[in-house]
Amino acid sequence: MKRLSLALLLLLAACGEPPQPFRHDGINAAVSPPGPRGVVVRPPDDSPSGDALAKAIVKRLTDQDIPASTRSAVSGSWVLVAETETTVAAKTLRWRLIVPEGEPPTAFPQTLPTALWDKAGPATIDRLADEVIARYAATLHGEAAEATAAAAPPRLPVARLEPLGGLPGDGDSALAKALGRALQRLGVKLGGAEAELAIRGRVTLVPGRPGEEILDVTWIVLDAKTGAELGKAAQQGALPKGRLSGPWGALAGDIAAGGAEGIADIIAAIPQK
Repeated sequence: MKRLSLALLLLLAACGEPPQPFRHDGINAAVSPPGPRGVVVRPPDDSPSGDALAKAIVKRLTDQDIPASTRSAVSGSWVLVAETETTVAAKTLRWRLIVPEGEPPTAFPQTLPTALWDKAGPATIDRLADEVIARYAATLHGEAAEATAAAAPPRLPVARLEPLGGLPGDGDSALAKALGRALQRLGVKLGGAEAELAIRGRVTLVPGRPGEEILDVTWIVLDAKTGAELGKAAQQGALPKGRLSGPWGALAGDIAAGGAEGIADIIAAIPQK
C-alpha cells in the first residue's frame, strides 16, 4: 500500500532578512558600544534545534544593541553556554553566562520534552530564546540582575481533543486515536473536561487532478475556557480518489505525526501562568 506523507505548514509569519553585504560574522570590537559586553553564544548541541536556538538568542541580543555572535570573539567577551542533560522523556539545557575574572556563573535551567526538542519548530525556539534573554539581558546591559532561583520545569497545559466528524471510512476514529498517540509521544498531556486547551480538527476533501483528491487538514489550538484561538497547524496532500472510503490505516498515522509536531510547537510557545 502506498504511504503518503503530508507536508506540515506552520502558520507562522516570517519576514525575510534584507541583504547584508557588509555583515561581519564575528564581534567587531571597533564598533561595539562601550556599555554592553560582547557575547559569544554557543549552541547547546549539534542538532538543528541547538543551532536555531543559538541564532535566535544572538538575534535578540543584537536587537538590544548587545554585540553577539556564534563565532569567535574578541578577548574579554562573555560566553553564553548550555550544558545539556538528555533522558528518554526530557531535555534540560543549563545555561551559564561565563564572565572573565568574574564570580562563578549561576545556572539557568530550561526543560522540555525530548521529542519536542528533536523537532522544535519556530514557536518553541522563540519561547526558549525569550526566556534566556529575560534572564541575562539586565546583566549584559550592566544592570543589577534579580536573583533567579532554579525553577521547576514549566508545566505544559493539559489539552483535550475535540471529536472529529464527517470523515469518510473510519477516519473519525482512526485519525483521532493516531493523533492522541502522536501528541503523547511529544510530551503533550491529554485530558477531558478539565483541560485548559482544546484541539479542533477541520478536515476537508476536495477534487484535485483527474483520479485524485486533495486532503486539507487544519489543527486549531484554542483556550478551552474562552474559545480564543492560540495557533494553527495546516497540512495538505493529494490522494488517489476513493482512498479514504475504507480503513485509513497507516495514512492516519502519517497525518497525525505531522499534525502533532505543529500542535506541540504551538502549545510549547504558550506563555505559562
